[in-house]
Amino acid sequence: MMRWMLGGGVVLFALIVWVVVLTLRRGGEALSKAPPQVPPVMKLPVAVATPGEAELPTLMQRGGASLLAAAEPLARRFLEAKTLDELLPLVREPQRAKPRMQREYPQALIEAPGLVEFNVSGNVVFDRSTAVVEVRTRKFEVRQLALVDTAEGLKIDWESWVGWSDMTWPALLAATPTAAQVFRVIVKRVDYYNFGFADDKKWKSYRLESMDGEHMIFGFVERGSAVDRKIQLSSDLEQAPMILKIRFPAAAGASNNQVFIDDKLADGWVEMAE
Repeated sequence: MMRWMLGGGVVLFALIVWVVVLTLRRGGEALSKAPPQVPPVMKLPVAVATPGEAELPTLMQRGGASLLAAAEPLARRFLEAKTLDELLPLVREPQRAKPRMQREYPQALIEAPGLVEFNVSGNVVFDRSTAVVEVRTRKFEVRQLALVDTAEGLKIDWESWVGWSDMTWPALLAATPTAAQVFRVIVKRVDYYNFGFADDKKWKSYRLESMDGEHMIFGFVERGSAVDRKIQLSSDLEQAPMILKIRFPAAAGASNNQVFIDDKLADGWVEMAE
């Protein structure tokens, strides 16, 4: 009797184990077939409508899901556009953008980067009337795309996408203009003092780079000035994109890779409307 009871217990235990294993396996298969969970869009603050308080910008009021639903087809058309005629209706201030595009694309033809993945990080960063999302192009580059809320609806900031500046970098370095030029640059900390900017007690130095990293110059600002206070990088930040006004010194014999920083117009590369 004892032998039968032990044998039956072993069989029952084995049956229970087999059922549990089968259940877990089927559950795993079901999970593997389930659609991937999309990470939540950045949580937006809750607007409390109280007298005297400013309302949230309309772009933030739309909410992340609504914004992304409208932004993805816009981004796809923008990144697949091959001509100026296709591109112009998608960008903010097309009248201003058109002559700039004609300089950027002299043959009116565009090498479309394409869109492989939209909102790569799963987050949207808001700044007043602008939202920034990450996209992956056919070259597998992950880049930021700025979406701007305009009277004509949601548009793309083309200037920040291409790093537009008053002059091309080769033209800037060849002409060394002494009149101020507006440039979109990546500002980096550096300790470099030489030629007309050798006095590190008077000047603060920065390395100014192009978007692709192929061009650079050294920018200098007078310590303690209003511009110096504008450009200050926080202690945990080694570099940041900015829109600056720069010019070369007029003095004879000045270095062709050193410029005055006359002003900082914006943090980031999106030029905010007045």
